[in-house]
Amino acid sequence: MCINRKRPRTPTTSQQLQAADSIQKRVKTESPTSIDSLGDAAQEQDGQDAEHATSSHRDEMAAALLTITAALGLSRETLHLCVGLLDRYLEMQNVEVHRLEALSISCLWIAAKFVETPNTIYDKSIKEILQRRRHSSNWTWNEILEFELKILQLLDFRIMSSTVLGLLQKKLHTVQENEGDEDDALQSEQYQLALYFADLLLLRARANEFSKEVLADAIWFVVSGNVIADVKPPLLAPVLLLFLAHRDNINPSHQHFKPWFALRCRYGPFLQSPWKVPYDPSCACRVCEHVQDELVS
Repeated sequence: MCINRKRPRTPTTSQQLQAADSIQKRVKTESPTSIDSLGDAAQEQDGQDAEHATSSHRDEMAAALLTITAALGLSRETLHLCVGLLDRYLEMQNVEVHRLEALSISCLWIAAKFVETPNTIYDKSIKEILQRRRHSSNWTWNEILEFELKILQLLDFRIMSSTVLGLLQKKLHTVQENEGDEDDALQSEQYQLALYFADLLLLRARANEFSKEVLADAIWFVVSGNVIADVKPPLLAPVLLLFLAHRDNINPSHQHFKPWFALRCRYGPFLQSPWKVPYDPSCACRVCEHVQDELVS
């Protein structure tokens, strides 16, 4: 008869328990398949898979900012400072595509506070309108404020910078001083055409390849009545960029035609041949409302 007898258990000492605990901890922290390691790997993978904003995304957002500022009746200086802040930030820091709109709104909020008067911000309800946009977007106002701090810190609180618009305004002011009140109509046409080109270049990230001074000189070259056959380096490339951007703006089949509608509404009543753009005088959008107010004044 066979009898199975259980062996008596060897009592576990405290040293053995401590050794087992240390092995378990080491396995947990060092094993590539542990829960902690898998969590870290997933976070790293998410970071690698996150799509960063490209120049195309930037151009889309610049067009949206032009539409927003024109619809709100904000100054051109606010728009140019806003896009300048956006470009300077993107030059120094990568941003995920899904956070680009929040960054852009934050740049706009900073620019508005620097350029517009407190009365304008209050009367036009700028903050309230921007806050309402979050209902149709994927950001919160707290994110806007967080981005605002990041922008200020990254740029070392140096908000103001040279813009193509500012350089052109200096040139136009010099012309007005030299010529006096003569040819007011011509000066007005030159002024509107220069503003149109300055806004047009904002919508192209490629313009950042050139200095602001070269871009302003290129615009002035065209505004002064010169033809493209006479242009020479270093103005050749930016002048060509101007012509190509204008061609896209007047081509209904181009992908940028619809997003750039605010540009045509803003300058349609002012531009003369050969720079006319498709424009509907009966348009009743908010951009056209502000343009009509400008014409009356």
